[in-house]
Amino acid sequence: MADLVNDFSWSRTRDHVFKDCRRRYFFQYYGAWGGWEAAADPLVRRLYVLKQLGTRQMWAGRLVHEAVERALLAMRDGYALSEAALIEDTVRQMRGEWRASRDGIYHEHPKRTGLFEHEYAVPIRDAEWQALRDHVVRCLRNFYRLPLLAEIKQTPTDRWSFIEDIGSFTFEGTRVFAAPDFGFWNAADRLQLVDWKTGGNGGESAATQLGGYALYALEVMGVDLQRVDLLEVNLGAAKVTAHPWDEVSLDRVREHIRLSVRAMRAYLKDPDKNLAEEANFEKSEDAGAISGRSAAPSCRRSRNRKRRRERHRSPPDPKESMRWGGPGEERRRSPPDLKQSRRSREGPPRRPRRHAPRLLGRRRGLVAKRLRGPGPNGRPGCHRARRRRPDRAALVLG
Repeated sequence: MADLVNDFSWSRTRDHVFKDCRRRYFFQYYGAWGGWEAAADPLVRRLYVLKQLGTRQMWAGRLVHEAVERALLAMRDGYALSEAALIEDTVRQMRGEWRASRDGIYHEHPKRTGLFEHEYAVPIRDAEWQALRDHVVRCLRNFYRLPLLAEIKQTPTDRWSFIEDIGSFTFEGTRVFAAPDFGFWNAADRLQLVDWKTGGNGGESAATQLGGYALYALEVMGVDLQRVDLLEVNLGAAKVTAHPWDEVSLDRVREHIRLSVRAMRAYLKDPDKNLAEEANFEKSEDAGAISGRSAAPSCRRSRNRKRRRERHRSPPDPKESMRWGGPGEERRRSPPDLKQSRRSREGPPRRPRRHAPRLLGRRRGLVAKRLRGPGPNGRPGCHRARRRRPDRAALVLG
């Protein structure tokens, strides 16, 4: 098998990463190259693993896209995939991928699902995982209730397009990846290019993506823009939005791609061979704007060092920084002696809450456990709370 070549190309995702952080762009498209090999350099392998990570929102969007594609393929092959069956199969897939990500399977098999939240131990409440599962189910239910789906069913399958293909075309010598999720010719002999969304408003980014679809129809299929309808289908809100396009709008998309390609190639050491050096790609100054899905270890280490410095910075003297008695000078009083014990200031000690574990027990995953030996005053041993660890996937995704 011939060795793979890292050729330069353009896509909306690549353009977004480049704008987000130049260093992240290098790690994702150059530093991680070859990391699929088990014997790759450890850093390259690590970058490749991080490149495959996705946030939970991205994961939900991918699951919905795959489920919709399965439903359309079943229709094309002559049998119907019921709404209940599709939802059950998708939720089962969610459970399996969630467990595999939690167990870190993606470290050995990077193409398996890996969630950013699991890699960096981001605390996510059970209710948030449940809401994510409910959102996926709601998107699939809305898909089956779309009037657009009824129109698709009435269209002969030989007039369907783009279900399985990853479309690309050449634009001024650069390979551009831009293909809609689905396309079909309606009864009025107009080409309908469909982009499935799972929520939110894509804004300018979505307009660029749809413009790429229009370019694909024009450059690859040779279809005039007057016969093309660009449809943005928000499955989360069950809303279909048609985006009109003309030659002026298309020129703006061409110019956007042209300038983006020029900027990316300007950072390369050798544009003809698509060779890049890490030192030429600066880090983003706005760390909060960077989506951390594929942040490299070096980027995260530098951010963590900054946070540690801020956390360990000496606090100001409370006697000098705090005001006592209000802004008026006549109302000021001396601050209390900070060395004085809290117990002596607040009176006698409070009775220990021996039954706090019972109050917390069996809620929020806590159960009470009796300690061995006698407790205070010769009474039976007191309780302590310990964390119960059930299979969270069955609880929050089931």
